[in-house]
Amino acid sequence: MQGKPVINSISLKEGEADFKAKARLARRYGAAVIVMAFDEAGQADTYQRKIEICARAYKILTEEVGFPAEDIIFDPNIFAVATGIEAHANYAVDFIEATRWIRQNLPHAHVSGGVSNVSFSFRGNEPVREAIHTAFLYHAIRAGLSMGIVNAGQLGVYEEIPAELKERVEDVLLNRRPDAPSGWWSTPRRSRGRRARRWRTWPGARCRWKSG
Repeated sequence: MQGKPVINSISLKEGEADFKAKARLARRYGAAVIVMAFDEAGQADTYQRKIEICARAYKILTEEVGFPAEDIIFDPNIFAVATGIEAHANYAVDFIEATRWIRQNLPHAHVSGGVSNVSFSFRGNEPVREAIHTAFLYHAIRAGLSMGIVNAGQLGVYEEIPAELKERVEDVLLNRRPDAPSGWWSTPRRSRGRRARRWRTWPGARCRWKSG
């Protein structure tokens, strides 16, 4: 096959035999693979589960299948934050720290993820979603994120996010305060008109908004 195909995706969901068979087929055609942090017990939603599954998959691929480590792209699962459920509060941090661990402990492997998932609770408020995506990518890339699936029209420049908005966004993303969503939790859900437009008037706010 010409070029470098990337298969999206394989996982341990159906067990090791199925995982190895698909990995061997991918290797036969010279393809890279996105490996989801998913095993027989389900999707990894905590830092510990993410690194355990990725470490297990990496060992199988490199030691048993002979898969090139540089062709492994892990997706440790990006989940929505600020859902109102306490167990979800650390989802962004768990992804970022799992990314850091993968890049430090699984040589040559890459990390990817679906960035828009993290802001799903704020759908309908595109200015806030843009700020969340921008801040999340800033921290994830610093931790070692190799690539991400994201709408380029929903990205801004980290340094240009208004200070107050950045603080609120990072309080949520980095789980810095247990009451982080409470101060503005009602705003995103009521932001389709005047409230959404207000964010656009802040200094440095970007204007590539799309309708919700």
